[in-house]
Amino acid sequence: MRRRWKWLALILLLTTAAGLLTYGVNNYLLQSVDKNKSDRIRVVETAPSLLALPHYIALAQGFYQEQKLEVTSSTLPETDAENLKLTTQGDVLLGDLNRFLFTSPLGTGAKLVGFASLAQRDGTFLLSRPEAEVFSWDKMKRKSILGDAPDSQSNIILEEALRQKKLTLQHQVIIIQNLPEKLKQGAFQSGVGHYVQMSEPLATLTEQQGAGKIAVPLGSVVEPIPSLVFLAPAEYLKEHSQRSQKLVNGLCKALLWLDYHSSAEAARVTAPYFPDLSEQTLVTIIEKYKKIGLWDKTPLIHEQDYQNLQNYVKKAGELTNPVSYRDGVQNKYAKKAVQTVEYIPPDQQPKEKNWWERVKSLDFK
Repeated sequence: MRRRWKWLALILLLTTAAGLLTYGVNNYLLQSVDKNKSDRIRVVETAPSLLALPHYIALAQGFYQEQKLEVTSSTLPETDAENLKLTTQGDVLLGDLNRFLFTSPLGTGAKLVGFASLAQRDGTFLLSRPEAEVFSWDKMKRKSILGDAPDSQSNIILEEALRQKKLTLQHQVIIIQNLPEKLKQGAFQSGVGHYVQMSEPLATLTEQQGAGKIAVPLGSVVEPIPSLVFLAPAEYLKEHSQRSQKLVNGLCKALLWLDYHSSAEAARVTAPYFPDLSEQTLVTIIEKYKKIGLWDKTPLIHEQDYQNLQNYVKKAGELTNPVSYRDGVQNKYAKKAVQTVEYIPPDQQPKEKNWWERVKSLDFK
């Protein structure tokens, strides 16, 4: 009888051990799968923008993938972008603070907050007619400019540039603000206006066609502003803090990559995202933007830049929804990225030893 109980105890012990072993293996496998699983973020924008070049670099170079983050990037109709919080088509918006914060309806508050900067200067240009003399601000008196809608960020920057050059708006200089963006080039070519404000790539294409001549980049006239940022509802950032950090980390590495590499290399990498542009045209645009310092080395949204933009909107009489820096920006992701992310250029990375070098380095003593 005693021997039977010993066998029963041994069987019970072996069964328990096998169960624990099975549980441990299963738990390890589940944890391994979970660790290798990538998070996902859907980035949406109202239109592809060359200001967003660092984002396209991060996609092309796999900097988001390095963070175990799957990023999809798509274009939304403007009506959907306005209701991003309610849509099921995107998580993060690539847009400007002016439109989605400062000129929102009164009392809207910060429905979306900025948490990473992609560009720190305005990206529009003032073009003159091809036969015009060398540009100077004094020559703009009693002239007209084909501009954008009064509450658009581009128009607000144009007005601020004119103010800083002591030109009286709608008196010494007339801004035509009722033409849709798509019609401006044709209207200018047909003789409307002395100057036209254009963003890229339209500005460079117009110059290449001989229909205009770039007179001045407006981003070099006014102070830095967060002209393009990642925006998301505060609730989303709180709920998905880890994946938001991964997104900013990938962007930060792309900004460092862009700062180190040439315009030609940047154009080659991002050419697939701009299929209607030649690679040489991309090089020209990127070079212009680099010259005015449009892209920073970090994704930080600086408080002074934020205040610059809000002050310009206020001066233009378009500030319907004042938002403090504290309420409109979450900089913690960018700060952490700056502290932890680095980019080591290929020519500075340690070279892997070949088999003979590894053999020679062995110590047989």
